[in-house]
Amino acid sequence: MPSRAPRRWAAPVAGATLLLVGLTTACSADQPSASPTTTTTTSNTATPTPTPTGPLPLVGGPVLAVKIDNTSAARPRIGLDAADVVYVEPVEGGLTRLLAVFSRKQPAEVGPVRSGRESDVDLVANYGRVALAFSGSSAYSKRILDRGKQVNLSFDQSSRGYHRDRSRPAPYNVIGTPKALLARARGSVKPADIGFRYGAATSGGTAATAVSAKWPSSRVALTWNAKRKQYLVATDGRPDVSPSGRQYSAGTVVVQYVATHKSGNRDVNGQPTPVVDLVGRGKVTVLRDGEVWQGDWSRKGVTAPTVFTAGGEPLTFSPTGTVWVLLVAPGQRVTVS
Repeated sequence: MPSRAPRRWAAPVAGATLLLVGLTTACSADQPSASPTTTTTTSNTATPTPTPTGPLPLVGGPVLAVKIDNTSAARPRIGLDAADVVYVEPVEGGLTRLLAVFSRKQPAEVGPVRSGRESDVDLVANYGRVALAFSGSSAYSKRILDRGKQVNLSFDQSSRGYHRDRSRPAPYNVIGTPKALLARARGSVKPADIGFRYGAATSGGTAATAVSAKWPSSRVALTWNAKRKQYLVATDGRPDVSPSGRQYSAGTVVVQYVATHKSGNRDVNGQPTPVVDLVGRGKVTVLRDGEVWQGDWSRKGVTAPTVFTAGGEPLTFSPTGTVWVLLVAPGQRVTVS
């Protein structure tokens, strides 16, 4: 493919992201009913249930969501290749943290596990009453986290399901064991309909093989690899690899433009915690299969699905690979090429 100059998509205005509106596409529209069949003979053999052909939601086992450090000191990160969804969310000082969601597969270990934030409550709210693992939180953030419907699994409150990797420096050495964490939760559930739809690509995509998002002190880039048919992840200019040396990847990349507001919480340096506004509507950029789509997202309430559309049609995600969701502010530097 001939090389092309990078394209920088114009970011949407902040005000548009905060309008609270109804979902643009009903869930029933995402899953067409199978056409009825007619039989002319009788048989004692049961008729097989038709396999759905429309876009399908995320399905799997009990959900475990884990907060993971996204700085260089946390390399190599553990377990991201098993995640169904990885959210990249802004935190204090222009840095980012990851929230990895596991449902269809649970890794043996995951980490390094770091502290929770207010935004995590809304991020997991539409999955249902799921388990959320994090190392701890400030007193201010704890009050917010305690009001959420999720099952909080804080290392500070109990070390059950966690251990420290003595080969890593603290605080980047808290490692979680998902099997033990789910046992500790005693009540995590399978994912509710969060709005994601998986299936054949929506029409109207254009060629694009890379996306890069830059925060003040963090940069995440994903580049299409035709051999693996995945987008390979790089953080702060370096490939993001597992302990075995295999580079982490995504089947779908979602750049979701969301407004943020300052929390009442401050870190040890006095920096305010940014809180992402996940309810409302805004613009979205979706990459899969070496192509890109521009569209819209909407979410009616904290427990409602997030619906992604382009021209009124559902934006579908690749059935294979992890979905990486980059939560970026309108006006933030994002380059698609």
